[in-house]
Amino acid sequence: MIRTADTKIVAQELLTRYDHARAVTLIGRTLQKALFAGRSDEVVFWALVHAHYRGGDLCNAMEEQLRDFADFIIRDSSEMN
Repeated sequence: MIRTADTKIVAQELLTRYDHARAVTLIGRTLQKALFAGRSDEVVFWALVHAHYRGGDLCNAMEEQLRDFADFIIRDSSEMN
């Protein structure tokens, strides 16, 4: 299961601990490893981390694509309307 609260926490940690270039490199490398290992849950996790790192909320098109993974994503209470 992927908790969006966890993706936000990881994104915030990256913002505070690393300079921008290093943080983006870490996200990219980890995402690439997950992709080539066939770990779709980790790919989605790191894609969400990247989205939150870059500025927060996801666009409508991304939210639509994430509906396919809705059974595996636990939304943060602040995201539920």
